[in-house]
Amino acid sequence: MVRKEKKYISFSITIFSSLLQLSFLFLWFEKLVFLMTTQNVGFQAYEKFSTFVTTSYFVLFIPQLVIFAWYGIKKIGAQDQFPLLKVIFIIFYVGALAGILILGQPIFEILYYGFAP
Repeated sequence: MVRKEKKYISFSITIFSSLLQLSFLFLWFEKLVFLMTTQNVGFQAYEKFSTFVTTSYFVLFIPQLVIFAWYGIKKIGAQDQFPLLKVIFIIFYVGALAGILILGQPIFEILYYGFAP
C-alpha cells in the first residue's frame, strides 16, 4: 500500500524574496549604467551609490536568510528526539545565520569594490 502524503511547501516567501531581489537588481544596474555613461557627476553621486551598495547587501541577503531560517527550523522541528536539544540547536542555528549576516557585509563591500583604494 502506497501512502500519499501532502507535502507543504511555502512558495510565498520564496516568490516575494525573488521579486524583491529582481527589482532591486534592476535599480542597481540602472544606477551602475548611469555612473558609467555620464561624465562629471561629482563625488556626491558616488557617495549615494556607495550607500546604495551598502543597503543592497541587506535587501538582497535578508530574504535569503529568512528562507534558510524558515526551512532549517522546519527541518529541525520535525525531529522527534530530544526536545530541549532541538530548541538549543534552533537558537544556535538562528544565531549563526545572524552572524553570517553581520560578518558578510564587510566582505560583500570589499568584494564588490574589488579591493579598490
